[in-house]
This record gives sequence, structure tokens and C-alpha cells, in this order.
Amino acid sequence: KKKQTVCFVLLSFFRNFANELIIFLNMTILYDYQAFCMQRYGGVSNCFVQLISHLPASDQYEISIAESDNIHLKASGLVTTEPMRLPCDRFLRQRKFKGQRTLYDLYGRLFPRKTSEGRNRLLTIDTLRKGQYDVFHPTFFDDYFLPYLGQRPFVLTVHDMIPEMFFPSYDPQVRKKRELVERAAHIVAVSAKTKEDLVRMFQIDEGRVTVIHHGPPASEESASDKRLVEGKYLLYVGVRKDYKNFIPMLQELLPVLRQHQDIRLVCTGPDFTRHETDFFARNGIASRIVHVRPSDAEMHGLYAHALCFLFPSLYEGFGIPILEAYAASCPVLLNHASCFPEVAEDAALFFHLDSQGKDSDLAQVMQAFLGWSDDERQQLIQRQRQRLAAFSWQKAAAQLHHVYEEVLSRGSHG
Repeated sequence: KKKQTVCFVLLSFFRNFANELIIFLNMTILYDYQAFCMQRYGGVSNCFVQLISHLPASDQYEISIAESDNIHLKASGLVTTEPMRLPCDRFLRQRKFKGQRTLYDLYGRLFPRKTSEGRNRLLTIDTLRKGQYDVFHPTFFDDYFLPYLGQRPFVLTVHDMIPEMFFPSYDPQVRKKRELVERAAHIVAVSAKTKEDLVRMFQIDEGRVTVIHHGPPASEESASDKRLVEGKYLLYVGVRKDYKNFIPMLQELLPVLRQHQDIRLVCTGPDFTRHETDFFARNGIASRIVHVRPSDAEMHGLYAHALCFLFPSLYEGFGIPILEAYAASCPVLLNHASCFPEVAEDAALFFHLDSQGKDSDLAQVMQAFLGWSDDERQQLIQRQRQRLAAFSWQKAAAQLHHVYEEVLSRGSHG
């Protein structure tokens, strides 16, 4: 009887092991259209492109999308799509107007085959119903897919908690994100800080969340070292509203700009607002603030020729521009907030700056930096190169693969 029991246990073990091995060797992950329909370019869509591109060769994937103008997806060759025939920004033939998204969504629900998002959603629903996948990974927080999953698990990526922290009353993704977080088989957070905030704000078990950092920016043959702006300049990248802390940063930099008349501040992102231009004029710095619209290839040169890159934001999920600056050997100055100490460690200069500008040491840190010798500057750049090497899309994709394995393993044991 003992021998029979041992044989039975061993047989059960090897049968389960073989079943799991078959699942893992033939694992298929289904991704949906959301990020690639929502963004023409940007961090969320690029993150998924890079992760999918670097998955282990044993993993099979499908991206359920018919129409997309996303430049990352197009360049990757992961899937062939048609151009978007009716995206939101071309709805009613206007660039943008208040309520455009609401009207577009309503129109898409009434006539789903008339909009790009509607056609992509119908394709994804049909793919979900066929059930020829093991794990579903939505690329954003629309919960349209829940009725079509059956018993199959889904993994959710949370890139930040910005809507919950800064726009909880009117950001439409807040409610849907919470529901999906509660129902996901597992959650991926892009930084330990994002995980900490997610666990605290949604009161979930931290064991359900795995931290997977982003990888470095892709090195492009088209990347240019061309100088777009002559002379000395500080660099600010991206949008400037609310939690980005742009005006408080400028307020603290006024003494530095007045002392160093040969230094300008260069900004990318949207055009300056009336509020911003009024601030520039009121403080006599209008000629010192430059707005540029670089191409993706030109961004490298914009970083490379800057005195430094400034990131004063109060909160980010990860902070991809940090790695972009690292890749261009551009010294980085960061607000000591959010995930920045986690991402940069000792490979940055840190300052303190809240939204009210109280107890800020930004001016002192900047003055000290501008007085550095070439040797001190190169030492920081060397630390940045070393820190950049710690980030890898191949490593990130391997971690994501293990998440999928764990989810399937729990399912097979259940």
C-alpha cells in the first residue's frame, strides 16, 4: 500500500508538472487595442510595444487591433494595421472641442462600426469569445472585456496613480481602474512607489502586485545630435500643468536666470498658455523662455546639448524622461518626490520643491551645479550611465513572463 501511495503521488506530481509545462511552452497572451488607439505615441503604448517585442521566444502573443496610427506599433512590425479612419480627434471634423470625447464615445456605442475604437473593440470582443489565448492583458482601463473573459485570467498594468491623487472627481478612469484592480488575477506596477500608492489607496494585498521597471529608450539610427537651440540652456520636457510643478519651478529659478543672463530655459510640450506667458512677462523673462517642437529623432540632441534636464514634478509613475536624459549624457536634476529617488538612486542631483514653493532649495542646488567643474559634471554622467545599465526591456519582459506563468500556475492548481 505504501508503494502504491508513493507511486500515486509521484504519478500525480509528474502529470501536473507535465500539464503545466505544456501550458507554459504554449502560452498565448492576448493584448487589446486601447493604448494603441488612445495614443499616437507615448509612454503607455511604447511600454507595451517594448515588452511584447522582448518576450521570450516560447511565448505566443496576439494584439487585437485593426486600426491604429500609433508610431511605436507601426515601427515594431508586431502587427499589421490599417490607419485609423475615425479617431476621436477627427470626430466632427474639428481638432478639439469641449465634450468631444463624450460625444465620440456615445456615437461609438450607438454605431460601433462607424468609429475606429468601435471597430477595434468589436474585433477584440470577437477574439475574446473565440478563447484561443491563455492570459488576457488589456492595455488600459476600459472594462468592456469583462463579460467575454469566461474563466480566463487577466493581468493589469498600473502606470501611475495620478488620476486618483490629483483628479479623483472628474477623471473617468478612476472608477474603472479600481474595479479592474479588484478583479485582475495579478497587477503590474511600473515602480515600487506606484505599487505603494496602489496598495494604500485601493487597500489591496501587496502580494497581488509585481513591480516591473521600464527599460531604456530604444537607440535609434535616426537619432540626431543636431543642435536645435544655440547657447546655454536648461531643459524642461513635456506637459506643464498642475502636478508637473512648472510655475513653482520657474518662481524658484528667477534669481538664477537673473544672475546668469546667458542661460535660457527650453521647453517642449504644448504651446505656452496665457497664464504662463503672463508670468514670463511679469517677471521679465519672456525672452529667456524658448518653446520648441522637436521630432523624436531630434530629442536626443536637445538633451545632449542642454546644461541639464529639470524634472520638478510632484508625482510620476516612473519618469521615462530620466532614462532619456541618461541615454544622451545629460545631467539630471530631480525633485525629491514620488518615484524619483527609486529610479535615479545616486545618479541625479536632487532638490526639494512643493507646489507652494515652501522651503525649496532648487535655487541653491542649481547655483551649485552651474559652478561645477567639468570633472564633477563627468562624474555625475558616469553614475547616470551605470544606473541606465540597470534598466532593460529584456529583463522587464522576462519578469512579465514569470507573472503570466504564476497566473496560469494558480489556475491549473485551482
